[in-house]
Amino acid sequence: MMSERKNNRGKIQIMGDVLELATSGIKKTHIMYKANLSYEQVHLYLSELIEKNLIAQDTSQNGVVYRTTDKGREFLLYYTRIVEFLEEPRVELSTPYVRM
Repeated sequence: MMSERKNNRGKIQIMGDVLELATSGIKKTHIMYKANLSYEQVHLYLSELIEKNLIAQDTSQNGVVYRTTDKGREFLLYYTRIVEFLEEPRVELSTPYVRM
């Protein structure tokens, strides 16, 4: 589901990308590169996602790993549905909205 268009992504798109990356656990550096974010950006987004309980920070012997929480998975479910809804093909109308 990663956004195909990396330029001009909005906050919600970036949050969705980060949550999707973290579903199986991922380190901050890998999020940075895979989501195409700067260090400052990844730090800000992770802080907000942790504050909103959408992502959890786990410490292991391999370092700090970020994982999407159940609430984050619910966010992804709704986010995916919205993206699918917006990507549905447009229907051509046979009559114009405004008659001249």
